[in-house]
Amino acid sequence: MQLRRRRDAGVALRPQPAPGETDRRPAEPVTPVEEATDSKPAAAEPPRRRLPVVLASIVALLMLGGAVALSWWQARDDAPAEVAPSPVVVGDTRSLLFVVAGDDGRATSVALFVSDGLDQHRVLVSPPDLTMQIPGYGEGSLADALAIEDGALVRLALVNELGIRIDESITLLPGEVEAILGEAVRVDLPNPFIVNTPQGEVVSASAGSDVFVPETAETLLVTQGADSPLDWLQRQRAVWEAIARQVAAVPAPALAIASELDSVTVPLGEAVVSVLPVDRVGVGISEVYVVSRDSELLNQRIAFLALSATDRPRVEILNATTLPGVTRPVAEVLIEAGYRIIKTDNAEERFRQDTLIIAQGVPSQQAALDIQTTLGAGDVVVDSSGSGVVDVSIIVGRDIATR
Repeated sequence: MQLRRRRDAGVALRPQPAPGETDRRPAEPVTPVEEATDSKPAAAEPPRRRLPVVLASIVALLMLGGAVALSWWQARDDAPAEVAPSPVVVGDTRSLLFVVAGDDGRATSVALFVSDGLDQHRVLVSPPDLTMQIPGYGEGSLADALAIEDGALVRLALVNELGIRIDESITLLPGEVEAILGEAVRVDLPNPFIVNTPQGEVVSASAGSDVFVPETAETLLVTQGADSPLDWLQRQRAVWEAIARQVAAVPAPALAIASELDSVTVPLGEAVVSVLPVDRVGVGISEVYVVSRDSELLNQRIAFLALSATDRPRVEILNATTLPGVTRPVAEVLIEAGYRIIKTDNAEERFRQDTLIIAQGVPSQQAALDIQTTLGAGDVVVDSSGSGVVDVSIIVGRDIATR
């Protein structure tokens, strides 16, 4: 699946104020979208009913004052926000992403090392064509993310998708896996490596345990051959297992390529190497793979890296300016702050000055206020009907875009 560098046009969820509006009064922190005021003066009461009317007016004012005070207390800028408890962290936790680039600039293999700092070390191997939201570019794959920008975008997409902290990313160029290995390694192939030749399919390496020179080991890792995506993923797992053992046993070649490996060479040798839990969606040519949401591995065993102990608020970001590349940095700020970006696109409106943050439903107003604080800009309104898809919509104006 190829991604374009330009954004597709999108549609804002709610109609926005007309461009160029100048007579704009400062908004309260939270303003219901459907709120309206009635300016029609009340009819005068006959003199004989003046006392009951006065009493009723006093009671109404007291009730209104109480409601306004409660609303102010809940939405005031300096009110302490509800903060979810942080996940339990044991030891010196660490996470490191490996991204192997192919000759075409796309990712051919992706592996995530995670450690709780004590005795739980894992390497999770991901399909390079795993489909997800690529922040700032729409839906795509990890392989595409590397081609669009670099390993930092691959990392950001995975952080957004998995909801866990990834400390660093290392991009290995063609030939650098071979250089890291340095010498022949034993690989336990779960299935034969079959390649297509003019004479037909040929078994290049049989299933089972065998020793391969570094160049062949890299080929087994980055070349799909005639295998299905899942067969290739299992073969990649076997090669990453060999790489982890070799880096732990002889770290010097690896450290010459990536000094970031210095603190993880020992736990790499003790890591359990497995495939990232994925679900297959569709069949045939439309078949894609997505992260499994029901995995015990993701929900429990690597929870020490979770960005939030609760569900992350779902956010969409729409660029309402003519400036390009606006949603990408906004998405990065929010992802690192613990939000899940569901969509980034262009809005129909293109000349908005002030950013609008829409809480999709009353329960989402605190998330909208927190986003306002995180971004340092934006007016917050509440759409009481909600969208059912996202919790907060952000219509980005020039106040943020020009920063």
